[in-house]
Amino acid sequence: MNDYMVIDTPTIINPPNGTNYFNKNTASIQNEDTAKLTDKAGQIVKEGGLLVKNLYTLNRGTMGAIWSKDSDTWDLSQVQQISAWMNFGPPDDSSLVNGEGLAFVIQNDNRGTKAIGTGLQGLGVYGYDLTTFPSASPTPPSPELVTLTAVKNSVAIEFDTNLNKAGEGKVPTLIHYKDLLIDKSEEHYTSNGFDSDIGIAGSTGVNLLPNSYLGLKIPGERGWGHIAFSLPGNENSYADVFNGSVPTSYSKLKISTGMSLFHSNATVANLIDDIDYFGKPVNWHHVTITWTPDENLLAGTLSYVYNDKDEHGINNTNKTTDNYFKRVESSVKVPMSTFDVHNGDYNVRWGFTGANSSLGQLDADGNETGSEKVADKYVKLETLPDSPNPIANSSITDNTLNKTITDQSTDNNVNSGDSVDLNYEIKHAEDNNKTSDSKILPDSQKPSWKDIVAAIQIPDMETYLDFRQEDSPNTPGQKRIGYIEYQDGTQDDLLVSDVSLTSGQAESTSTKVAINSRLVTKKLSKDLDNTDNKITNVKIFGTAINKDLKDHLVQKAPVYFNGSNAIISTSSPEFNIRYEKNWSLMAKGLEENYTLRFQQDNPNITLPIELSYNPEQKFVPGDELIVDINIDNEKKIESKINVTGNDTTEKIEIPINETIFDSASDFWNTFSLEKNNPHRIEITVTDKDSKVSNNVQFFVEVIPDKTLRVDASKSISFKNINYSSKADYIHRQDDGYVKVTSRNNPWQLRTRVVKPLTKSNDNEQFVGSLLYIDDDQRSALDDSPTLIEEDNHSYSEETVKTISDTWKDDTGVILKQTGLNEAGQYVGTLEWSLADADIN
Repeated sequence: MNDYMVIDTPTIINPPNGTNYFNKNTASIQNEDTAKLTDKAGQIVKEGGLLVKNLYTLNRGTMGAIWSKDSDTWDLSQVQQISAWMNFGPPDDSSLVNGEGLAFVIQNDNRGTKAIGTGLQGLGVYGYDLTTFPSASPTPPSPELVTLTAVKNSVAIEFDTNLNKAGEGKVPTLIHYKDLLIDKSEEHYTSNGFDSDIGIAGSTGVNLLPNSYLGLKIPGERGWGHIAFSLPGNENSYADVFNGSVPTSYSKLKISTGMSLFHSNATVANLIDDIDYFGKPVNWHHVTITWTPDENLLAGTLSYVYNDKDEHGINNTNKTTDNYFKRVESSVKVPMSTFDVHNGDYNVRWGFTGANSSLGQLDADGNETGSEKVADKYVKLETLPDSPNPIANSSITDNTLNKTITDQSTDNNVNSGDSVDLNYEIKHAEDNNKTSDSKILPDSQKPSWKDIVAAIQIPDMETYLDFRQEDSPNTPGQKRIGYIEYQDGTQDDLLVSDVSLTSGQAESTSTKVAINSRLVTKKLSKDLDNTDNKITNVKIFGTAINKDLKDHLVQKAPVYFNGSNAIISTSSPEFNIRYEKNWSLMAKGLEENYTLRFQQDNPNITLPIELSYNPEQKFVPGDELIVDINIDNEKKIESKINVTGNDTTEKIEIPINETIFDSASDFWNTFSLEKNNPHRIEITVTDKDSKVSNNVQFFVEVIPDKTLRVDASKSISFKNINYSSKADYIHRQDDGYVKVTSRNNPWQLRTRVVKPLTKSNDNEQFVGSLLYIDDDQRSALDDSPTLIEEDNHSYSEETVKTISDTWKDDTGVILKQTGLNEAGQYVGTLEWSLADADIN
């Protein structure tokens, strides 16, 4: 802190209507990275002891300012960023205990490091809204007079822990008075109204601030205090809060004017000590403040992110839940004219100011106004404007399941026994190179990040995670638990000797358990810069362990990379170790063989599979199943299906259709006529617990896209004849039918006698024969196939031709009698066959 910042004796500016009693800088440097801006409640000052004159100075609290040295300015022409930790003290039932707050300030005041504002609501940066009574005619404050005692040419981000709202039963704050015997002949007041609504002529007022809750923090309530942007040295920042309507508590003291302060983007925030999601205390609040100039350098954007990480360096993403540790962020455009910079010199000063309340001082009669437990305001610096702007990312790789888990992952499950790696990537800066004519330099041109020490806490070590060791390729015979790899491929081994034991607690959503954790500490052998070593990766080998009978949620664990000129932190992602499952998933195909017509429209095969567990247990409706489909060991597809029943078996149907392929051509390239026909489909199913079933096989035969089918009636009957009948031809009594269905397939229809007409009771054959007669032929039917009809057309649509429709009484299938037959019923069998026809 001493290398970059200075605490100076302030140059105090007195207003023309009185003395500025806020005249002492109480800031002090506590250690190498921490400054205290206030010093308890201050001391009452009493001058003189004569009966004629008693002079009291009271109710000032303490205030302080700490500014950057000349060698460490804030360059408004470039992107600048600092990060710091702030402490406002524990909560108390009295707002005075936790008031007033602190401010981050960028300023170009002519006083330089001697610049300071006023205390109490002035937070060490704003002006003094003094109303004084040297006579019966009070001198009210004005914007010009208030601005006179503020830090000039400045912008501030205020972190205000006390709502200073004039009126509403409050009274002005007495700063100083003289007592000449009994009469009070000189009084100095401040309206205590910088956070009030400002009345504007013709309107009902402008609400500048949301409500700020003071007192003990209650879950579900909003925070204690607010954050806002302001221009302390601008006359337009101050305006009369009363606008002619003066509360009784003020008018009886002849105070007719009180100043309020315009705030920009005022946001409720919990500034005092807080608690995180697990009830752990949050005493220090982290803030990252960034300045981004416009390309034309006529303005810039000032932004902050408050509570962006916790004290362990774990990133905080809670932007919505008010009842614990909430992230707050905002930005505002600031004209460059605010800073009164000239001649291309954009270097200004930056720092922190703060003030606390008057609680603990004595009143004019010597009575104590409260206890001494006023909360002082502290700041720790983490990075500076001229520091490198490094970035850290983290992830977990499950080598067993072949997946990576980050903070954004929706699936953060690993299994007990899985091989997992903790991964950390650090970068010198974002790859944000500007165009060559830009006046704004990229982060990559900032100084190298030097002397980096990695401090990595291993989450839930030994209880739910264990180190894996492997042979070091760098040191033969040495075992390592991980490595640090630089951009050129060289590595530093992480050894067991780099691990130390730490104590702590591991929290889950339902319980807290004491654990022994492990801290891996290693100094990097190389700095990070924008040339030879932009990126460095750290990998630590681990094995997930969960011997419980329920899943275990492994909380984030902090990681610090501490350099001599920058500190950055991240945390391992949260991940869930599922408990060990001692059962297996069994799959059984309910059918095996299928047929597809090549290039048919909307092809689809539905493969039914029955799933069960061994030993037996029930399925849970809604659980997701991952189906891996392997076709001919050449095409692999993944599909997802949800469990629908709650029985001990689950039947699923896997559709194999065009929709799961990249295109229709991809489908038919896979299910081709020429290759791998019939095609083998192998399916495995994985449940939510990563249990993988046995392999189930199906076979699909792809046939040409043709239709060829013959249908015939079960019987053709002939008319009855008498025993003595000598008729040559016996006509049909029942035609029956014969029809052919075809598509893209010329055909030939044949028939043959499979069984001659025979009397059913004694196997005596009918004396005669079957004939087939039409206009073109007269054929005797025997056991050799006889061509009946053919069609050499190839129809694009399915076409049905009924052959029997052309039969007449004396054509078609006819029975010829060649001798006398005995009485009885004769039965035989005809077989109709259909075959491809050669068009040529």
